[in-house]
Amino acid sequence: MSNHKKPTIIWEKWQDPYGLDNEFDDMDYGDIDNDQEYPNIVSKHIILTNMGMIPYNEYTDCTKIFNFWVGHTNFSLSANIVNIIQEIEGVETLDIFTRYRFRIAFAKAFKEREVINNINNTIKSIFVYE
Repeated sequence: MSNHKKPTIIWEKWQDPYGLDNEFDDMDYGDIDNDQEYPNIVSKHIILTNMGMIPYNEYTDCTKIFNFWVGHTNFSLSANIVNIIQEIEGVETLDIFTRYRFRIAFAKAFKEREVINNINNTIKSIFVYE
């Protein structure tokens, strides 16, 4: 990163790529009865994983399990920066998408705004001393 730019992270709430957010609240299970051939199906959505097919429902919806956000940076996400972010309290998961983009999940016992501020302040302090 050049010395004249200050490090910036633009934050946005992560959107489910399956586009199923809030759909589970409106699901109608009334057409499933015990006489059907497959009485245990409780989801009309299935996702394929390396562990096989998983019903995608309100209990497996990652947006309900994790508090995901995406960070867009104007600096490279070096191994050093990634390690520093991972060590900040409240960071539950960190996935690097590209050189300038990452997805992060904040643990539910932490306030997301405080964790974001800690990340922003830590990153700024790194570049002051580089």
